[in-house]
Amino acid sequence: MPNSRVPSQAASTMSLVLSYEECLQYVQNELNSFMHGELKPWTERQQLNYSMIVNVKNGRVPRPIPKLVQKIMGLFGFHLQARRVKQQDRFVAEYTLADAEEIKAFVSQSN
Repeated sequence: MPNSRVPSQAASTMSLVLSYEECLQYVQNELNSFMHGELKPWTERQQLNYSMIVNVKNGRVPRPIPKLVQKIMGLFGFHLQARRVKQQDRFVAEYTLADAEEIKAFVSQSN
């Protein structure tokens, strides 16, 4: 479940800051929801590498893949803005979701 809601500059506009881990978990859950035999045709339609998507689905990626996670989230209807932030002594990816309808949909699907 998303845990960091940050109001943007305008009082009427909200944005949601999501960690890489939250988005990766969402992507894995969505990829695991495909019925047997549906994932390969979907990856071909999206022009994605099937082997890589299977590795993402099964949690077998050797290092963070923030741009791919961002792209897949976009395919699922969540248009994220990505940025690198420094946490302690390393850089990590985080995403901002600014569309109110997308925020509402993400929060309801993540419950």
